[in-house]
Amino acid sequence: MRNFYGKTLVLFTFTIIFCVQFPAQTKQTENSEVQKVAEGVYTLIRKEPPSLWFDPNVTFIINEADVIVVDANITSKSSKEVIAALKKLTDKPVKYVINTHWHEDHIIGNKAYREAFPNVEFIGHISTLKDLPTVGASNRKQTLENGGGFVKYLKEIIGKNQNLEGKPITEEERLGYSSDIKIIEQYLAESKDFQIILPTIAVEDSLTIHRGSRTIEILHLGRAHTAADLVVHLPQENIVISGDLIVHPVPLIGSTSYPLEYGATLEKMLALQPKIIIPGHGPVMREDSYAKLMIQMLASLKQQIESAVRRGETLEQARKSVNLEEFRKGFAGNSQHKSVVFKNYVTNPAITAAFRQAMEKK
Repeated sequence: MRNFYGKTLVLFTFTIIFCVQFPAQTKQTENSEVQKVAEGVYTLIRKEPPSLWFDPNVTFIINEADVIVVDANITSKSSKEVIAALKKLTDKPVKYVINTHWHEDHIIGNKAYREAFPNVEFIGHISTLKDLPTVGASNRKQTLENGGGFVKYLKEIIGKNQNLEGKPITEEERLGYSSDIKIIEQYLAESKDFQIILPTIAVEDSLTIHRGSRTIEILHLGRAHTAADLVVHLPQENIVISGDLIVHPVPLIGSTSYPLEYGATLEKMLALQPKIIIPGHGPVMREDSYAKLMIQMLASLKQQIESAVRRGETLEQARKSVNLEEFRKGFAGNSQHKSVVFKNYVTNPAITAAFRQAMEKK
């Protein structure tokens, strides 16, 4: 395995490509909408409804001689569909797959790229080399043990016209749970053939790749959604591909997050002044109001958690004293389904992770 560590790395080629802003164009595949966001830059936005399980957006950066892909998928099946969409755009080989972090919905599909493009290199943060075989393996084991039971439970409550909290199910929840079932069943069906591929190029702080006249900056701006978050910055096109630093319509703070640092990391991302943000999940964004709402929420969480720790509260007490209701309304609105997602991916894990960080700082 070839690993590169350090502050900044530069990979050069000497082909020429001219990059200009290009109006968004879209076309459909079975599970994605392909959008052209700049000359040679396409993103595949997933069409599944927002819910508890999800596949990520994937971005193609098509250069003079090759392609850089940002993120794989939750299954090889999904990545094979993405590769088929890429081949409709170009016959150039994939040179690099950038995994924005080590969560499985962004890396399981690496196997499909290695099969389709044997010389492909995989770029990830250096901490992925440690976290993916340890925390990642533990999480995967739990998912494989519990996934079948969760699918059965979802089917049962759909049959009872109930949601996860025992309330009457909404159509939004029915569609979301049905999507969850489909994704989990495909994940479980492939599990016996999983091949977890670690980065062959590991980035600590930054990596700069030049493909002709195009510059691709791969940046670790700080810990946030995980310790391994990478963002991909295309400075000439004013595009940031954020990975799960940004997820719409409900942020994914999560149990492996660093909430006390997350807001500052997002501020560094916005300091790049992108005109376009391609999130890990959700629609392409052409302004920064959503990211700023996330920063406000994370600042409130940080302040409340640090105050709770100074008061000597336990985690259970902090769960009661920290109030994120204003932000639940901001992200979930009146949606019963999105409110449950917010509780599952923000309120509960974010308070726990933030409390853990605050205690470590004492």
